[in-house]
Amino acid sequence: MLFGPALSETVDGIEIRGRPEFLLQSKQSLELLKPMAQFKVIQANIAIIRQGNRSGMRAWTENPTFIVGRRTWEHSVLWYASAIAHDAYHSKLYREAKNAMGGAEPEADAWTGVAAEKQCLAFQREVMLDLNADPETIAYLEDCVKHPTYQGRNHGWGSWLDYRRRWW
Repeated sequence: MLFGPALSETVDGIEIRGRPEFLLQSKQSLELLKPMAQFKVIQANIAIIRQGNRSGMRAWTENPTFIVGRRTWEHSVLWYASAIAHDAYHSKLYREAKNAMGGAEPEADAWTGVAAEKQCLAFQREVMLDLNADPETIAYLEDCVKHPTYQGRNHGWGSWLDYRRRWW
């Protein structure tokens, strides 16, 4: 939760909203991503990065928004950068599915289901490898691919409850 007015700053077309320490960590994470080929995917699929109580991607909004919880943005800049990449890929999958359906809302599985989560984790791993992440972090991501339902359900009321239980 934010106390006091949120600040806003735009970095390479992505608006960042939050307290000063959040803005700093977000800018540093984006700076790591900027020279990478994958940054084009991030820029095209995240309009806003906003400080929040827990992390999640609001891909369906007019300006796709990555809400970032404290446990994610206070982690290392490297990890936070990879989380930005991960959620940008969720947004990419959402937009592709919506376009394929002629603008109709896609099923949740198209962008948040098991197969989608595996794709997002693969993109995150690719980013981490390009950023020379340590082998333990890469192994952690590879383990997540084996159990891609760690984020909970993606349908109905249960999905909201699972989102509310997130600690990241």
